[in-house]
Amino acid sequence: MVGRWVRALLVATLLAVTGLALPRPAAAAGDLLEVELTAVSTPTLNLSDPTQVVELSGTLTNVSTEPIRYVNVHFWRLSTALTTPAQLDAAVAEVPLGARLVDEAAGNLHILTREDEFAPGQRADFQVRATVAQLTTGQYAFPRDEAAYLLGVQVRGIPASGGNQVVGEDQVVVAATTTQPEVSTVVELTAPPSWLPTGEFLDDSLTDELSGRLDTLLTSAERDGVVAAVDPALLEAVTRMADEHVVAGVGRSGSGVALRWADRVAALAAADRLWRLPYGDPDLVRARATERLEQVWAAADTATPAPWRDLPLAAIVGAGADAGLIAALTGADTVVVVGADGATAGSPAVLGAGSSATVAALPEGVRAGRMVADALVADAPPLRLVTTEAEAALDAAADDALRRIRPAAPEDSTITWPAAAATEPWPALAEALDEAGDTAEFRRELMGAEEPADLTRLTALSFSSGFRAEADAVTYVAATTPARVDASRITLKAAQSFVMGSRTNTFPATVTNGLGIPIQVRIEFASDAPQRIRVPAVGPVTVAPGESATVDITPEASANGVTIVRAQLTTIDGTPLGAPVPIEITATDFGRVGWIIIVVSGAVVVGGTALRIRAVQRERALKENRESSQ
Repeated sequence: MVGRWVRALLVATLLAVTGLALPRPAAAAGDLLEVELTAVSTPTLNLSDPTQVVELSGTLTNVSTEPIRYVNVHFWRLSTALTTPAQLDAAVAEVPLGARLVDEAAGNLHILTREDEFAPGQRADFQVRATVAQLTTGQYAFPRDEAAYLLGVQVRGIPASGGNQVVGEDQVVVAATTTQPEVSTVVELTAPPSWLPTGEFLDDSLTDELSGRLDTLLTSAERDGVVAAVDPALLEAVTRMADEHVVAGVGRSGSGVALRWADRVAALAAADRLWRLPYGDPDLVRARATERLEQVWAAADTATPAPWRDLPLAAIVGAGADAGLIAALTGADTVVVVGADGATAGSPAVLGAGSSATVAALPEGVRAGRMVADALVADAPPLRLVTTEAEAALDAAADDALRRIRPAAPEDSTITWPAAAATEPWPALAEALDEAGDTAEFRRELMGAEEPADLTRLTALSFSSGFRAEADAVTYVAATTPARVDASRITLKAAQSFVMGSRTNTFPATVTNGLGIPIQVRIEFASDAPQRIRVPAVGPVTVAPGESATVDITPEASANGVTIVRAQLTTIDGTPLGAPVPIEITATDFGRVGWIIIVVSGAVVVGGTALRIRAVQRERALKENRESSQ
């Protein structure tokens, strides 16, 4: 009985005394109770308003294997004014000694248990509060405004294995300011290509995106002071979708959702709040690793439609970016480097966009305070890049406490590049693009006209940042590229041998097109003895799909003899098609001599016949004279 009264007196004494919070025992805070602050009632403190109340809410869980009695949650604060990013990061990483508030009537203290045990695995909610008056008076008063401070809770208790001690704690960051710290936000409007360069859509995924993720991102971009960065390829596809279009081979009417989305983007452009990304939003770091940066950057520039070329050009790059990469991006107005700190003025302006991972890892209810504090202590307005719905929600968490301004690089600032990271090249994609180019060029030669395949757009789109794996990019190229032409299905047939009866003769040959596309070909001839027999080229010859065409071959002989002439089918640009066809051509004067014989023989016959007719006529005349004289 006496022991119980002694313990109660000890607890009462501890609760009544305001003092320093003891340094965290080696295993107490992390090992006995898991404490998480889930909400703070305000992200900012007005140190000039003593009546302002700050309320902290959270949960705690006994993660140890022993019961704990006299579990009490104290409001805690660190009175050190944090005015630089380094100070803030250091304080959060290694929490310094702070002080508790213990006025239960004022809400500084939440007593969860006394003699009752807080059992292993047990969980409870808590809530403590303090006024600005308490935070700005006494030994541990906050010394100044326009600074960040740590607030938190310290949980004390008596575990079965030890005395009264700190058994858990957690902290949050708030800013003491009456102003709205400045920040910049860029919202990236991009999507993985689900459309072909020809304009046909592969599936309905873009329709779904326009009603979901892309709508959320555009709404985020429409907030005051925010700038959007749009992929011209996406905008081109959405504009096309607003009219009649084709999805997976099926015609569709125009989409009102697409029309509205495009109009909203146009409104941002009219308000000078829209940047254009390189066409296709290519991963420029990946393109460089694959040794295709120059081609991809040039293709993106060429493919950008004229209506959007007047927009400021911005590139967004990540880990692996460096000054060498930036120097290669000719014509860019701004380059945003994800994971970098600071900025560098110039042409282009290079802006670091810090990671939001630290803030995103915090409970939703305490994020705003950290965001405002980060902006308050920053050397220059920090830049945040929004690419996902989650990032859009995170960026909006402190909308009322921040003022957004257009991103810019201060003249005296420098950029700190992100940690070097090796980016894997995509050789299979490079090979697929090379093959697509070869196929398109061969079909152009064979058909005698440009194909609808747009290699410029394909080059930029295939390196899209939306492709998370090389296989996805290769599949996209395969879906875009016409099938490779099987040249063996184009054949030439001609007689194996031919005898010329004169200096020039004509004989037929047949070209057969077994392909599903029209072709234009030529027939070239190589003679083993061109001084004796030569054959002029034939063509171009146009042959419809699945059809045959007969052409005349006209060899020219300069002397008698036998010569092998090889006939070769080619494209109109001279690319051989299949193996050459050998033809044996014999040139002889027999024909000319034969005609002479025929003519002479004819003359002899005609002459003999005339003489015979005259002889018969004389005989008849003599006979008639004799009969008259008798």
